[in-house]
Amino acid sequence: MKDLLIGMILGDGYLEPHGRGVRLQVLHAERFRDYVAWKHEMLADLKPSPMNRQSNRGYPYWRFVTRCHPLLAELRALFYPHGRKEVPENIVELLNTPLALAVWYMDDGTLDKRQGSVKIETQCFSRIGLERLCDALEANFGLEAHIHTSPKRHAHWLYLPVKQAQRLVQLIEPYVVPVMRCKLPFPVTTEGFTPEMGVLP
Repeated sequence: MKDLLIGMILGDGYLEPHGRGVRLQVLHAERFRDYVAWKHEMLADLKPSPMNRQSNRGYPYWRFVTRCHPLLAELRALFYPHGRKEVPENIVELLNTPLALAVWYMDDGTLDKRQGSVKIETQCFSRIGLERLCDALEANFGLEAHIHTSPKRHAHWLYLPVKQAQRLVQLIEPYVVPVMRCKLPFPVTTEGFTPEMGVLP
């Protein structure tokens, strides 16, 4: 379960204070409804709310929130030490399984189908945070990522050239759910599989 949560928090997941605890919010565009449903099923131990569709002025999305849990509070303390999402100093100890990497990629990864390179949208993180992520990718997966910068947008993201992208795909492909396999190189299959989840402590 923790591996799944690490990938979500690095990606589009939001840990929000709620009452005296912390809950996780999951939200994706309507075309990724099946991905939201997969997360909903995988987070069953957190007793998520029913999935809810919002019209959002012509940009519909699907959303759900979990119940509060001590593990979520623990992770918020790591990822939101000052109220805003950051990359923890110990990310190398957290981002260390193909499942966590796959979920992060499904949330924020983009494949350049012409070149075969990969971009991971990380604009919400500082450059120091991206350096920590690069260190974790190399230490745990043997992946060499580069930090690219857009001066006009004042944004940074991670870039994996073709050979590194191929290595990434080899690692995460078994965990990529059918609706998100559009992010994998051709030929794209629709099989995939759902990895077994651990039980919450």
